[in-house]
Amino acid sequence: MFTPRLGTRAAVLVATTTLLTGVGGAVAATSAAAADTSAAGSCTFANPKTVKTAKVDSINIQLRYSTSTRCAWGRIYNADPGDKVWVDRSSNHGHQWEGPLSLTTVRSGSDTHTASRYDGGYVMRACAWNDSTHHIKCTDWY
Repeated sequence: MFTPRLGTRAAVLVATTTLLTGVGGAVAATSAAAADTSAAGSCTFANPKTVKTAKVDSINIQLRYSTSTRCAWGRIYNADPGDKVWVDRSSNHGHQWEGPLSLTTVRSGSDTHTASRYDGGYVMRACAWNDSTHHIKCTDWY
């Protein structure tokens, strides 16, 4: 486990790490609920584009966005089984946020993605946790 810096960001990272390593089962079940829906219908992966990227160690993180449904999702690749991806959603430009949402674990292979979530009126980011190093990284908000 890492030693965080003092401050709000560090507290969030510690809480997230604890969540992912300790009580993650209960929250994962809640976060894995069905994708949000927009007024126009269900969120889908239609017309995707990558809008933000980041890396945690060797894991590539993408925030993907559907231009037709106004929904976003997180994707990781070059990952290992046990690595996790989720999205955070904020209505005030990232000062406070909901998350982790749609927490998803790589079960086999080297990539996975979260469910898509409606982002009309929100900003979102994708985050990943490296199971081997316990490092966490998020994309910038979009």
